[in-house]
Amino acid sequence: MKHIAQIAEQGLIWVNVTRQTEKELAEVEKRFSLAKEDVKEALPVFQRPKIVRRPGYYFMVLHFPVFDRETRRLGFTEVDFFLSSSFLVTIHDNKLPSLAAFFSYCQKDPKAKQYFAGNMAHLLFELLDRLFEAIFPILLHVNEDINFVDKKLFDNAPGKEMAEEILRLKTNIVTFRRAMQGHRTVMERLILYSGHELNLGSYQNYINSLREYTAEIWQMLESQKESINALHETNESLLTLRTNQVMKTLTVISVITFPLTLIATIFGINAGGNPFIGHPWGFWIILLTIIVGAVSLAVMFKNRKWM
Repeated sequence: MKHIAQIAEQGLIWVNVTRQTEKELAEVEKRFSLAKEDVKEALPVFQRPKIVRRPGYYFMVLHFPVFDRETRRLGFTEVDFFLSSSFLVTIHDNKLPSLAAFFSYCQKDPKAKQYFAGNMAHLLFELLDRLFEAIFPILLHVNEDINFVDKKLFDNAPGKEMAEEILRLKTNIVTFRRAMQGHRTVMERLILYSGHELNLGSYQNYINSLREYTAEIWQMLESQKESINALHETNESLLTLRTNQVMKTLTVISVITFPLTLIATIFGINAGGNPFIGHPWGFWIILLTIIVGAVSLAVMFKNRKWM
C-alpha cells in the first residue's frame, strides 16, 4: 500500500502521508526542505497542539477525537500540517475517515478544483471545516450515552455496571476535552502569524465558521462534563443510601436478636435456680417469650420509623 499520495492542481500540491515512519517523513522533508525538528515531531508519540512559523511554511499540530466502537472508548489522533502558499502536507495515521474521504474527493471529482484556487489556505480551511463537522456525530453519541445512563440510573439499582459506565463516560469526556482544548489557540495563532502570502482576508467566512465550530464544540463538552459529574454524584448518593439502608436493617436485626439470644442463654443454663428445668412446658414457654419479645421490639421500631 502506498503511504504517500499527492494531488497537483493549478500549481498547488497537497501531499497526504498516512504512515508516520522515518522513511516517509524523510522523503517529505527532502522534497519540501522542512526543518528536521518539525519532521521529528511528526513522528509518534503525540505532541501538544501548536503552530510554529518557519521560513517558507507553517508547522501546525492538531488533535482530533476517534471513537473505538469495540471498546466504546474515545481516543484521539494527531494530524500534522505543513502549510505554505503553494503546498500542504498532512501527516497522520489514517484514523480519520473525513480526511481520507476529502482527499479521495479531491483526487477524483473535477469540482474539487475550486479548492485549489488562490493558495493552499483555501484547501486547508475546507479540510479543517470537514474535520470539525465530523466531530459533531461523536458529540451526539456521547450525549446519547449520557441520556441512557440518566434513564437507567433511576430505573435500576446502582451497582458495579452503572459505576463502570459512568466512569467510562467521564474518561471519554476528559479525553475529548484534551483533544479539543488547543484548537482555538492554534487557529487564532494561525491567523495572527500568517503573512500576506496566505491572504487570509479572502477566507473570512471559513475563519468565522471554524471559530463558531470550536466555540460550539467546547460549550457542548462543558455541558457534557457537568452532566456526567452530576450523574456520578447521584450514583454515589444512591449507593451511599443503599449501603445505609442495608446497615440500618442489619443493625435492627442485631438489636432484636441480641436480647432474645441473651434470654435464651440465661434460661438454657442448667442451674438449680432455673424454674423451667424439668417443667413439661418449659421449652414452649421460653420459645413464646422469645417470639413475644421479638414482635414487641419490631412493633416499637416500626412505630418510631426505625425500620
